[in-house]
Amino acid sequence: MIVSDRWIWLHMPKCAGTATEQLLQRAFGADPAVRFDPVGPDQPVIWHESLAERAARVPGFAADGRAVIANIRRLPLWLLSRVHFEVQRYGAPAVVDREVLCSGRFRPVPKGVVKPLRRADDEIARFADGVTHWLRCEHLAQDMEAAFAIPIPPRDARARVNATTLNYIKDPAFWFTQAEVDALYAANPLWAGIEAECYGGLLRLSGD
Repeated sequence: MIVSDRWIWLHMPKCAGTATEQLLQRAFGADPAVRFDPVGPDQPVIWHESLAERAARVPGFAADGRAVIANIRRLPLWLLSRVHFEVQRYGAPAVVDREVLCSGRFRPVPKGVVKPLRRADDEIARFADGVTHWLRCEHLAQDMEAAFAIPIPPRDARARVNATTLNYIKDPAFWFTQAEVDALYAANPLWAGIEAECYGGLLRLSGD
């Protein structure tokens, strides 16, 4: 999370958050009114907190009329990134079968650990309440300029930072049919509604 007197930015995982944070650090890092959560192996893991989680941990914390900004990504692309990120962390025990993948779920811990699969809607629900501006990962420079009133060169917004290092095919048409994409959105209506509003519609695979 990054907090200023005018806005709060929420760091939703696997939505170009580290790249966005670095761009904001470049623009506002010297501004004492902008507070960046500490990030590092020896720091508390608080940068992915939602508004509700921060308010529960920090008494008196509230948006108080400030813009609340978070990133979003096309659901099939986010899901592929999240599933492969978990496989990168845990190896084969994080692999999910096709039924699980097409329902929009991922395994946040290795198979055999007592913790349920998580759905994409579970993840976005943590952050959606209170968000006033969404930054589309695919249009990051344009949306950041509008939300923060700062210039972002497109080449900088395209820089991949903290990307999933596991090499996988990024094209959703390799993984899904259009019917499966439609079912994926149907299984995650919260994400689908936000995405449709932000992008003007849901993802259609090329050729469909």
